Amino acid sequence: MIKTLTLIDAICAIALFITVFMGLHAKMEKRVSDWFVLTRLALIVAAITALATTLMFFHLHRLLFVGRIIWLLIALFAIEAAFRQKRETFGNPWLFFATYLILIINVVINIW
Repeated sequence: MIKTLTLIDAICAIALFITVFMGLHAKMEKRVSDWFVLTRLALIVAAITALATTLMFFHLHRLLFVGRIIWLLIALFAIEAAFRQKRETFGNPWLFFATYLILIINVVINIW
């Protein structure tokens, strides 16, 4: 069971990075919105698997699993801010860089 959840976490982390990257580099606002929907779907699946893993193994490594959920919330806020900037203006390169950095760390955390 833990192997399946770990695999789903890793796939969601990679999908999250790809959808955010494609959405923040889209030229048309409709494409940005489409990628944002896919990003939110990947976030929902990642949140569900992180919550399921936390509930199943909370007694083993409490700080590890709580830290993963907090990191996922940080990624959520960064993604929301980046997509909001992209839709309102042409975006903020520093915010995009910070979002990419957070998502790369998220991929490393979920694969490890």
